[in-house]
Order: sequence, then C-alpha cells, then structure tokens
Amino acid sequence: MSLFIGSKSASSRQGSHIYRDKHPSFSYGSRNKYRGRDPKVSGATLVENEAGDRPLTGTSFLFVVNELSNNYEAQTHGSEPLRDQWLNFMPPERADEYLDEWPGMVFRYLQEPQGGVITPADEYRWYRPGRGHEGHIVRVDTAGNITGHPIICRQATIFSCSNHLPVIVGPGDASLGNSRVVRHVLDSDNMFYWSLLHISRWDDGSNISYVNSEGRGVPSVVGKNPSWIPSLVPQVYSNPNTNLVSGGLSGDLSVLIGLMAFHSRVGRASDVFISQKWHHNRWIGSQHAPTHVPRTQEENPRGFFVQVCLDNLVRGLEDSDENNIRAEDCLQHVLALEWHSVLVREN
Repeated sequence: MSLFIGSKSASSRQGSHIYRDKHPSFSYGSRNKYRGRDPKVSGATLVENEAGDRPLTGTSFLFVVNELSNNYEAQTHGSEPLRDQWLNFMPPERADEYLDEWPGMVFRYLQEPQGGVITPADEYRWYRPGRGHEGHIVRVDTAGNITGHPIICRQATIFSCSNHLPVIVGPGDASLGNSRVVRHVLDSDNMFYWSLLHISRWDDGSNISYVNSEGRGVPSVVGKNPSWIPSLVPQVYSNPNTNLVSGGLSGDLSVLIGLMAFHSRVGRASDVFISQKWHHNRWIGSQHAPTHVPRTQEENPRGFFVQVCLDNLVRGLEDSDENNIRAEDCLQHVLALEWHSVLVREN
C-alpha cells in the first residue's frame, strides 16, 4: 500500500508543480543552442554545454519507481482491454483497472567525480492518498509526518506489453486514467497518451542516444552494437545500417530509470537500485534482455510509474522559499545531466 499520512496532498501545495522544460526537439537536424525558457519559471534557462561533458560534481535528484498492478481478467464494466490499431493489448485505460501499486523506496542520485552514485533517501517516502489520486515524493520526520514537498521535474509511465510491443511510454501517471493510444489535437492537458519509445540525438558527432516519453525522434538507436542493447533498450531498436560508434545512452531520467526497473522481480523494483546496478553512470547489471517481462499477449503487461524530483530541500530546515535551494539552479543541473551528458556509458 502507498504511504498514507494525515496531511494535505502534494497537489494541494502551491509550488510543487512539474517543470515542463522545453527540451530540444533535436531529431536529426543541426544542433542549436538550447536557451529554452520554462513558461512557469521566470529565468529558468539552460546554459549551453557540450554534449557528453561531465556535469558539475554535486548535482543530485530524487526518484522513486512504483510498479503498477493490472489484471485484464478483472477489468470492470464488461469492456474489452485497450488495444492499439494493430490489436496489441495495451495497459488499462481507466484508473479503476489498475488493481494496486507497489511503491518503491525513494533514492537519491548524486554526481561524484567518477559518475553517479545511488543511495536510499531515508528521509523521503512515496505518498498517494488513494487509487486514482496524484502521488508525490514527500519528506517525512521520524514520526511519519510530512515536512516537505520536493518539486517534481519528471514523471513517466513505462510498460512492456509483449514481444510485439516491448516498450511503450507516456509522460505522466497512467494509473490516473484518461489514457489514449495516440494523442489527439483536441485532447486536454490532463489526457495521458502512449507512444513507442523514441530516441533522438544531437547532430554533433557525440552519437549519444537520448530517450524520451513524447515520441520525438525515431525508434532506433544512434550507434552500432551499443553495450546496453538488449539489457536496457530492446533488440528491435538496433541500428545495423550505421558504422557510427555508440556514444552512450541518456535523456529523460524517468524513462531511463524505468527501463532499468524491468530487471527486477515483480514487486521489487527498488532492488535494482539497492544493488547499484546503475553505478558511476554505467549499467553493471545483466547484459541480457530482462526476463521479468511478458512474452505473449496471454500475459498481463508489466509497467512502472517513475517520478523524479529536484533535491531542493535542505535537511533540518523548513520547506520554504527562504530555506530551499533555488529550484532554477537545481533544474539547470538536472537538465544538463539529461541532455548534455552520458548517463549510461558504453562498457
């Protein structure tokens, strides 16, 4: 069960919004300097940095991976399971079709000189007031009372449905319902939509593959025979028609972390990060494809909701604008990690 604490939910607290940064639509064109300005944050711009450069030591963020339980045989209203246009089974469409959630531990990623290190963030927990409600990473005291709300900067849902639909993603929490197979022009902002995992790149010779949850780019990697295929990215994303040497894997943190979670046993997504299978920006887990994923349409899809928050609260101090680390500064460093560094280096 999710943590339930007698306090107002995260969504009711002003200032705990999601940063919707305008990361570059950099499919295969020329690379422009990213000076994208977040419409909700005055002055939030990302300073130009060469792709592949090591981000500032000390950059950190918080994340949690929650597994979503669903069962097609238990779906309500007598409806058929959601399918795409090729009749592949999709994750449930409505909130009441998600049976449960296995909340994970909250972790902190800290960039050290050798690369990123993952450790449990013991002062943080996952909080969701009930099924179908928005959830949030929260800071708690020793009595279990909520004492702070770090700002959400990324969240995505990622599912593996079958061999024919190995990875689909969407920007947000699919367990809230209102999901579509494809996005329509007239859809509201709170409509969740699925897309195949897509990969983009800078046209600068770095040959880094950047994953995202919004269908930007193409469904294939940049270089030939990267070391993280098929362990993190399915074999079908291989690019045999290139002689480029892969420069590594990076991009949307919520998607990248979700890909790693498929190497866990059911209900044990945190085990991947407790055992530090992602360490110093290298994947040191299994080099084979995940075994705990559905292979046929007779099996239920397996999926995760991943939330990434800024590490902007100061331990021991009240959550307030006066005490917190400037959100804009934290955001700059997280964006640099995603779009101007290599989060999974080649082995």
